[in-house]
Amino acid sequence: MREDFPQTITAKTKVKFAISESGVYVISITARCKGKNDLRVEIDNQLFREIPPKDNIQKFDIPPAWNGTKLKGRSQTNIFLLQLDEREYVVDFIPEGRVTIEKYSYWQIEDPTHVEFNLDQQAEEGDKRPWYTFALVGLPLKSIEAEVTVDWHYFDGDDVKLIIDNAIEKNSSSLLWKNWLWHATPGQLLSGPKREQKVITKDLPKGINYIELWADKTPTLHSIILDLGNLESKIAQPEPTTIPTVENPKWTGDFADDTDQIILARALFGEARNTLVPDEARIAIGWVIKNRVISAGWSNSYLGVITKPKHFSAFNLGDDNRSFVEDPLHTGKEVDREAWRKAFDIAGRIISDKLVDPTQGANHYYDGSISTPDWAEGQKPTLIISYINQYEVEVSIFFLSL
Repeated sequence: MREDFPQTITAKTKVKFAISESGVYVISITARCKGKNDLRVEIDNQLFREIPPKDNIQKFDIPPAWNGTKLKGRSQTNIFLLQLDEREYVVDFIPEGRVTIEKYSYWQIEDPTHVEFNLDQQAEEGDKRPWYTFALVGLPLKSIEAEVTVDWHYFDGDDVKLIIDNAIEKNSSSLLWKNWLWHATPGQLLSGPKREQKVITKDLPKGINYIELWADKTPTLHSIILDLGNLESKIAQPEPTTIPTVENPKWTGDFADDTDQIILARALFGEARNTLVPDEARIAIGWVIKNRVISAGWSNSYLGVITKPKHFSAFNLGDDNRSFVEDPLHTGKEVDREAWRKAFDIAGRIISDKLVDPTQGANHYYDGSISTPDWAEGQKPTLIISYINQYEVEVSIFFLSL
């Protein structure tokens, strides 16, 4: 992806950037879309989803995404705050349809305990739509301070709504505008614009937190200050997170808390953990799952496909591999740690289209050591992978497109 803006994209596009000093960084993206055209981003394959989590992962109808139905062609700025180490990172822009990215930038925050954005941005004319979202990734939040100007325009006035983790901050001083923390009144036709600064104390623990500002008409956002509190102490003694990572993949009790890469890695680890199984088989199994996700007639999410009852035996309660799915590192063995990291790496490369599908579109597979399933009778495999197991017996895995 060229890095001059604005530009319009219609397919998944990548931007790479390198960090030379560890710290807390901002990634700011302004984009616009309308109708059924949507946009979402992933940062180093991290999937952003709804708060609180639902059974079906929401990807485009969430605060840190751009939803064309809500925006109706107007722009929205999403600002991600996260801790980055010294290495290269990738931002994936994933559109549905046609979207325009107007601005993209990143920078390091000098004082992570006091993050100030001096914006002085006036919203485009429009009714009740997303305007700014601040996504805190693995960071705490103590308070928010925002300064906004609103005015009255003959028959309607400017309003700004504040939503934190899907909960609207109520305006206790108004019944008519109880969901709009800043609002104009007809009297301002005479008195003029009103500039107000408000402070909201939240004290949220380290994790994923979304701060949304919605605009009605043309308010102006002058500044927003995020107080992250004593960040160093919170990093030294982190709060439990609901999102498992490659270093700490233990199941939370709800697979919906997994990112796409984690849930796919669990499937590969549970189904083909044995070191004798070639990587080609793991890649092929991963593509069977992905082919279901991207095909009609199946769930359109990795979570939905993988956790569908009785489809992947490692996820069945009572299965010998279930404990490895729930906590891939529970044995403490280095061989399992290496196998888990390999499964995670393969999962990421499959999701990001860095590995070619060797199955030619297969959406089923079975182990030839068992009787041929009824659904596979008379079907021609698109791929057969054979290897010698620990008993020096040849085992074949058959992949089919049904």
